[in-house]
Amino acid sequence: MNKKIIWAVVILVMLAAFLGGFYFYKAWWPTKQLKIQAGLSSDKFPWRDYSQEELNKLYPQIRYADVPTRITPEQTYAKFREALRTNNLEVALEQLAKDGEKYNENKLSIEKAYKEEKFVSLSELYLDKLNKSYMYESIAQYYFADKENNKNTNYPINFIKDANGDWKMDSL
Repeated sequence: MNKKIIWAVVILVMLAAFLGGFYFYKAWWPTKQLKIQAGLSSDKFPWRDYSQEELNKLYPQIRYADVPTRITPEQTYAKFREALRTNNLEVALEQLAKDGEKYNENKLSIEKAYKEEKFVSLSELYLDKLNKSYMYESIAQYYFADKENNKNTNYPINFIKDANGDWKMDSL
């Protein structure tokens, strides 16, 4: 009777090892490989899943949200106005967001105005007082209001934060 129990235990252990190996090969391993390819798990043994904190560090949801601000939107706007007033193309272009969607369009507009010697007249269009519409971790919108023919007209200017923490103009 002892031999029967020992054989039953050996068969159960072998069956458990076979089923565990089958599960590992058919279910766990392919799923883990997909997670590794997607960047959700470590590619080094023991192939553990990343924690939420590690995922946030590896793949920030808001670009440059954790970068401390060095230059505010107001300072960028003031530099841009000063560059227009002093006819300084380089400084004006430096205030544009190179990562922005409208960078090339904005750059061409500024270069055209510079060639046509309209910087000084442009500087008069951009008023001193800049008002905040909204500001989030890495995007902001400000506007300046112009009273024309007894009507208030708001001209929005979008800003985005770059990798250095400098807010740059994304729209003119």
